[in-house]
Amino acid sequence: MVAKGRILIVEDDEWERSLLEKLLKDAGFEVGIATSAQEGLEKAITLEPDCIICDVILPDIDGFYVARRIRTEQGPVSTTPFLFLTGKDDHESKLQGFNVGADAYMTKPYRHDEVVAQVDALITMARRLQVQRESFFGAPPSGRGPAVIKGDIGQMSIATVLTVLEMERRTGRLTVSDGGGQTATIELKEGALARVHIKGQTGKPADLTRQLLLWKTGAFSFRDASIVAIGTPQPIGPLLLEAMKLEDEANR
Repeated sequence: MVAKGRILIVEDDEWERSLLEKLLKDAGFEVGIATSAQEGLEKAITLEPDCIICDVILPDIDGFYVARRIRTEQGPVSTTPFLFLTGKDDHESKLQGFNVGADAYMTKPYRHDEVVAQVDALITMARRLQVQRESFFGAPPSGRGPAVIKGDIGQMSIATVLTVLEMERRTGRLTVSDGGGQTATIELKEGALARVHIKGQTGKPADLTRQLLLWKTGAFSFRDASIVAIGTPQPIGPLLLEAMKLEDEANR
């Protein structure tokens, strides 16, 4: 039987590690093991897993180091789905986890079926985005100028475009129009949001991003460009989650 995917577990606790290994193997995954942050990083680069499960507390450094280094690597491993599975349940740890590039954060004790479902969902999402990324960036740029990529919001949502640009760690400007006269410019630096501007509107990045997610028709174009960030650029993943949360609250 063909494995559903390759998982790397970075966990120093023997009992926890063995439980996760059996759980995932029973669910049809191949499993690799690392017991420290440094070993986890090395094995991630070598194995190129489909998903990484990592504890925050490790004997040499910590899981945040692993996630941060993975996201700055060159090559496919930099976009590998990353799940923190840890006993640290405080808000600051979760926020730091997302800021260093984690895709999901689950706390112990956890339900076995929820871990498998989360891993399945992360791998499925990554494969879907890979197909869209290849279609998005598949054509080589023409001429000698910066790469320009264009598309239709109806075919690829703004959330998906931003996620793909984050995965690619792109630096440049994303211009979006809603087809009705509204335009927006989003500046990205190495895949993080440096600035967002909607014509005629001002506000926090999460509020403006929420407005953009409501645009269901129109067009977008992205151009590589040099960006000077004012302040620290924000990771896109948590920003999209916050924007969607604001929209849910507004609809209640």
